[in-house]
Amino acid sequence: MDEIAQKLLEVDWQYGDKDPNALEILSGRIAETGKNLALIPYSSLVEDVEFVLPNLQEGRPHRIKTYDWTGLDRRIIGDFLGYISKESYLRAGFFASALVVGKSEFKPSSHFFEWMEALEVIPNMSEDSVAKFWIEHVNKAHNWYSRHPVGS
Repeated sequence: MDEIAQKLLEVDWQYGDKDPNALEILSGRIAETGKNLALIPYSSLVEDVEFVLPNLQEGRPHRIKTYDWTGLDRRIIGDFLGYISKESYLRAGFFASALVVGKSEFKPSSHFFEWMEALEVIPNMSEDSVAKFWIEHVNKAHNWYSRHPVGS
């Protein structure tokens, strides 16, 4: 097992693995996006998804207001995307969350790249390193999802 896989397996997910239904919806939307050789905005990814998280609001559903993101919303979606990326990395060697982008800048958030730097998969945060890494993982995701049925 490589070092990155080991690091991913050691993460204690606060939210990402706590709601199987939300996880299935988000994973499915990312897979469909990859199959279509596209990118998906964060707001489209979470639209109409109810997160039922036992460690949040006494298990009551939480819906992200895509027009008014809170710190908690960012933490929830970041944790789910991290978990989804862990799964895609372990299964096929790419970070699926590379396909999820902000609407205005049309690239992943800085948090995505900071996490990749913390995992030591990006040598530094220079524009060239970030772009090269992102393009590589978008291509890997597109290639993998276009060859595998959604849900596999």
